[in-house]
Amino acid sequence: MQRIFITLLCLIPSLCFAKIAEFKVIDKGGSGSFSAIASTDTSLDGYVVYRPKELNNAVKQSSKLPVVVFANGGCMDTSFPFQHMLSNIASHGYIVIALGKMQNSLADRALNKASNTMIPLAIDWISAQTNNSISEFYATANLKKIAVAGQSCGGAQLLATAADTRITSYIMFNSGIGDMTMANASKQSLQNLHAPVIYLVGGSSDVATNNAKLDYQRINHVPIVFANHRTAGHSGTFEQPFGGSFSALAIKWLDWQLKNQQHNAALFLQSQATQFPAWDIQAKQF
Repeated sequence: MQRIFITLLCLIPSLCFAKIAEFKVIDKGGSGSFSAIASTDTSLDGYVVYRPKELNNAVKQSSKLPVVVFANGGCMDTSFPFQHMLSNIASHGYIVIALGKMQNSLADRALNKASNTMIPLAIDWISAQTNNSISEFYATANLKKIAVAGQSCGGAQLLATAADTRITSYIMFNSGIGDMTMANASKQSLQNLHAPVIYLVGGSSDVATNNAKLDYQRINHVPIVFANHRTAGHSGTFEQPFGGSFSALAIKWLDWQLKNQQHNAALFLQSQATQFPAWDIQAKQF
């Protein structure tokens, strides 16, 4: 009877306590101070959690960890093409929850579309876990610092769920809605943004760049940055070690927005991008 109860209880992820089912290490744990792993969790089916391997040590050395929820290109249920970047972000002291089950190659299972509802459900899960005294994630997540990020169609999923008041920052990778309708998002969805947002695109060869430019022109109610890598294209630098410069720039943004590292502000507000020579950056409403 007790086994049946536990099985039924864990059909509701927010009520279950976290336990690693499997994990892997990418790029030797990332470039940050906290060696990261990509893990699946018994209490969260259908996601990958990229996090410092030693969670409590990361919290002791910094503070409670900000959270990033990531929606994938194509709105697909795999973060495999982005694992270098997501693991690297985690190694800098973040809990990253990506939509879709763990993969070791894109060919090891059939791919499907991920539901928009997976974004708020990820926030529900980490909120429950960090308040659950028997969870590995107990007292590890900073629920006042939550970013949602999405690449390409995943950016449309971000916009479709952007009204969630728990979100404190947004990252649009190679994405822009323009005049399209996608993943239940449209240009009207831009009004749901209620926190600072950054667009990172890949130049003239990126199919999302023109839509991102339109979004930048239209968003006049929240702080916004437009960062353009002149030659990266729609696939960015995600498959490079540590996720390349898309990852490095995203970490600078996250450290500024979610960790209050104000010295990063000049990079985005004054176009002092000497360490990112391939990028053009502009901002407004700060």
